[in-house]
Amino acid sequence: LQGGCYDHNQRDDEQNFDAASTDIDIIKDTNKNDKDQSDNNTISSTIKIAIARSKTGGIVVEGTSGSTGISLSTLSAQRGHSVIIVMPDDQAQEKQTILKCLGAVLHVVPTAAISNPNHYVNVARKIAEEINSYSYSYSYSSTTVNANVIQVGKCGRKGKVIKAAFMNQFENEANYAAHYSTTGPEIFEQSGGEIDAFCMSSGTGGTISGVGQYLKDHCSNRRRRRRGNNNNNHQNCKIVLIDPPGSALYNKIKYNIAYATEQKERALLRHRYDTIAEGIGLDRITKNFALGVESGVIDDAIRIQDQDAVDVAHWLLREEGLFVGSSSAMNVAGAIRLVVDSKSDSDLNFDSDSVSKSESNSLGGGNDDYCVVTVICDGGQRHLTRFWNRDFIVNWGLLWPGDDERAWMDRLLESLGVDLFVQIPSSKK
Repeated sequence: LQGGCYDHNQRDDEQNFDAASTDIDIIKDTNKNDKDQSDNNTISSTIKIAIARSKTGGIVVEGTSGSTGISLSTLSAQRGHSVIIVMPDDQAQEKQTILKCLGAVLHVVPTAAISNPNHYVNVARKIAEEINSYSYSYSYSSTTVNANVIQVGKCGRKGKVIKAAFMNQFENEANYAAHYSTTGPEIFEQSGGEIDAFCMSSGTGGTISGVGQYLKDHCSNRRRRRRGNNNNNHQNCKIVLIDPPGSALYNKIKYNIAYATEQKERALLRHRYDTIAEGIGLDRITKNFALGVESGVIDDAIRIQDQDAVDVAHWLLREEGLFVGSSSAMNVAGAIRLVVDSKSDSDLNFDSDSVSKSESNSLGGGNDDYCVVTVICDGGQRHLTRFWNRDFIVNWGLLWPGDDERAWMDRLLESLGVDLFVQIPSSKK
């Protein structure tokens, strides 16, 4: 059973596990309607492996592009639960390898829109419902297992109840609450509350909404008092979304319309690959993201192109020694763009010379000791076959920085508006 993984691109008889050998009976509730037999077979195979691996009878189920699945698998391994991770097939292979090493049962599906029942989140929900709506029990041959010697609480105890928990990270408000109560205070403490702007991309929306709300609640008054500004309308902590191509979230923040041109029906392919970035950008508004939108936490949005993310990632590696993934590169590129754009945008202006133009909206309140915070949330080691693979980047239609260093520098200057290769004084870093 080790390393069992179901992939929709393979036939059942090509799997590296024998589902029948698990000696687990699946008793279908006769009150339920029959479902498509082929679909049932693939899901049942995944479920059987997960049941056999669980030491507690508990099965954690989640639809994820990878990172949340890795966290859940690590925690569940320590607690004795098994994990079923449903992933789209457009993610880096490294994530699948890590998940299998952590003992997760992988169920890989073609990427699809959320309206499609085969979307990875919908499939994960279906698997959890299958487990909880059917009656599962262990069944063993007396010649192979003596039920009387199985330890209580260990996988294999005859008649143990099986239950699944669907984490539902996109809609589960515990996501938002966790970032409000932990990540937000951590950033606030480490910065001394002196934050002008917080910017990042959105996957589930829990981080930007939760952290954003905490910083809005705690930073503004403190920073206004420190700078001697008694204008109650002064925005001292601005929350800005960084969004990749193909995502509808940028337009939601800018124009209150959750739509992107890539969503045009005639432009959609069977597999939607709108951006090279993994785990960020959506074509829908999740509950966690809505918490930030409806409360007015997210003030603005910046669109970052794939080429900008690639170029900034290579700059970070060369200049800062940071080996980052695609979403981190998007975040850093967005943070740079936010600062640069502030020089010409009165709503974000940091320059002391322009205080009279829009003092009430200036991020820095007319001072140059501003602080912009973003999140480096993924490492390059999880993106070796895609984001850090030259052939993949070139085949995507992008330029590889190492092929022409001068052109790379020029692109960064043109797209971000700043020469990143000019030595930055350590006091300003």
